[in-house]
Amino acid sequence: MTRTMSFLDMLSQSGLRMGLFAYSALLIQLSRLGMTGAVIDRYHRMLGELVQPNLIIYNAVINALCKDGNVADAEAIVKKVFESGMRPDAFTYTSMILGHCRKHDLDSALHVFNQMANEGCEPNTVTYSTLVNGLCESGRVNEAFDLIREMTLRGVHPTAHTCTGPITALCDMGCYEDSWRLFVDMKNKGCEPNVYTYTALISGLCVSGILKVAIGLFHRMVRDGVLPNTVTYNALINILVENSRIEFASVVFNLMDRNGCSPNTVTYNEMIKGYCITGDAEKAMLMLNSMVQAGHSANVVTYNTIIKGYCDSGNTTSALRILELMRDSGCEPDKWSYTELICGFCKISKMELAFGLFNEMVDRGLCPNEVTYTALIDGYCKDEKLDTATTMLEQMKRSGCRPNVQTYNVLIHALTKQNNFSGAEELCKVMIKEEIFPNVVTYTAMIDGHCKNGSTSLALEMFNKMIEQGCLPNLLTYSSLIHALGQEGMVEEALNLFGKLEGQGLIPDEIAYVKMIEVYIMSGKVERAFDFLGKMIKAGCQPTMWTYGVLVKGLKNEYLLADQKLAALPDVVPTCSFDYQTTDQEAVSVLSAKLAELDSDLSVQLHNALVSKFSAAGRWFEANELLGSMISQGLCPDQEAYNSLVCSLLRARNVDLAMGVFKHMSAQGCEIRLDGYKELICTFCQLHRRKEARITFENMLTRTWNPDDVVQTVLIDGLLRAGLKDVCMEFLQIMETSHCVPSFHMYTILAREASK
Repeated sequence: MTRTMSFLDMLSQSGLRMGLFAYSALLIQLSRLGMTGAVIDRYHRMLGELVQPNLIIYNAVINALCKDGNVADAEAIVKKVFESGMRPDAFTYTSMILGHCRKHDLDSALHVFNQMANEGCEPNTVTYSTLVNGLCESGRVNEAFDLIREMTLRGVHPTAHTCTGPITALCDMGCYEDSWRLFVDMKNKGCEPNVYTYTALISGLCVSGILKVAIGLFHRMVRDGVLPNTVTYNALINILVENSRIEFASVVFNLMDRNGCSPNTVTYNEMIKGYCITGDAEKAMLMLNSMVQAGHSANVVTYNTIIKGYCDSGNTTSALRILELMRDSGCEPDKWSYTELICGFCKISKMELAFGLFNEMVDRGLCPNEVTYTALIDGYCKDEKLDTATTMLEQMKRSGCRPNVQTYNVLIHALTKQNNFSGAEELCKVMIKEEIFPNVVTYTAMIDGHCKNGSTSLALEMFNKMIEQGCLPNLLTYSSLIHALGQEGMVEEALNLFGKLEGQGLIPDEIAYVKMIEVYIMSGKVERAFDFLGKMIKAGCQPTMWTYGVLVKGLKNEYLLADQKLAALPDVVPTCSFDYQTTDQEAVSVLSAKLAELDSDLSVQLHNALVSKFSAAGRWFEANELLGSMISQGLCPDQEAYNSLVCSLLRARNVDLAMGVFKHMSAQGCEIRLDGYKELICTFCQLHRRKEARITFENMLTRTWNPDDVVQTVLIDGLLRAGLKDVCMEFLQIMETSHCVPSFHMYTILAREASK
């Protein structure tokens, strides 16, 4: 359009003048493109050339001004319409209504609508639709529906544009059934929904969590020949990500490209968030690379999401790398970038690094918020540095950052762990004085402290006080009390409390079930404990290694008790007693058999969990024996079990056995993780088996990896940290020749690390 206008200017300079029809065509097009400044400029130029505007030209100018919400100037043009002996038409009035709606002045819009009728100008579908949507955006939905009824009575048929506003408004109000009825009603009356109507309803259903209906409507939309747009896809991807259904979100994401709809920054950010939520930061990095290659710039939200993803998985090294990448990309970290990192370091008790980042954050002019301070206070409390935590609270207040209930709860929990209940109660008084009221977490911390201190009666008093204050206990409150009652041998009281928990409408979680199982084990009722395990599984609550550990402990105690009774009998042979390892194996064997009776998959889960646990503890021989036992029984080890054993074997320099496990897992279709490859390659190098290290690295590159992750994990965290700089550079060349090329920013990081 700019070139067209330049051409017209050139014609004007050569003496050629535009006529009325030429100006009409030009102003209409400029108005459609939203080029209000150009419309006004050409309008004044036309007047300067003494070309008398007609109603079409006036309407183009009025419409352009109203789209910008500039109603005052538009009214001045309407006045000129009357002065020129012309009368405004439906387009003029509709533009004025639009202008008032854009300014959220619905009373003035309705006044123009009524004036239109008084002037004998009939409103059309666009007039009604504009006003209906304006009313809906201002929350005046009932008036919008009155207007739809009025237009129908006048014989003006609603369009998809008319109904989309009310559907959106109803969804925003949470009236999903009403929005669905309106959608069905418009279809029944022959008004076919458009992409915006479908998107409005799908978005509303997604926000409400009605996932199945939203997906069904999406498929119906496609069947009806209406192509979804980016907003439609984003709504679906968002709800799938929020429900941790990243595999389905990935399917929807891939559909976009096939249907000719390009993902935008929001789409990529949602996918990255999804991978991070499910603990797959490596795939999040692959998505970041795809995003950049598609021409989209990663923003602060993108980087912060990946930083959080790495921190949540305990990989703070990679999280710091993303902070550097962020700066190198020209995206300045904000307070949340630092806060996520501080939270990450506090979780793994690296308080010096966390506080260093805090100081860096302040030096850069970023203000720490209550989340930042609370993370540091929590970190110091867990590090048993309560004085430092209290100092940090005082600093927080001095800086003008108001502590919240979570901040105080962290300190109260730390005080109760030290049996300093008077200090905890004093802090509660400070909270209330600051109009921050104790919540369920506050009371539970106090109750749990009393329980662990053996003061069950005081814990029950606090429990009753909590209910009197209108604060309902949660699962952790009940679990703490159930365990305390069990320790005092009050089995029936514990069981009654478990019943109250269910009566309150709470759904027991693993903690609640296991605490009750522990009660039975403490009282020597192991069979009752297994009955309760059956109840737990039937309720859909899956046991974990923690549950199994409690049950194994119960079985071992039972065997040892039997051994003691046997030893007390006269003329008993002393060699009959169980040793620790035998007891351990017997307990696992019995547990496996009992789990198989309940659910065959649970026996597999138990073995996998034990392989991982033994491997993590460096007990690779037992882990390997257990893995072999699984395979001989026809049970399938999972990826985690294989990877844990491989890493454990490599840490013990048992590389040949590790290679055997590696080959077996590959044959079973299980993929070794990147950190497993790192351990394998570094071990080969340290054993002077460089050729095998290179072959392993080359084989690794045949799989799909994010090049930046390969550099960070294998080259930097592996080879450089092991002092193998020459191998690192050699393997970088292998990457480049294999077309697995890292980003420019990763080259910068590698160069910096190699120069240290």
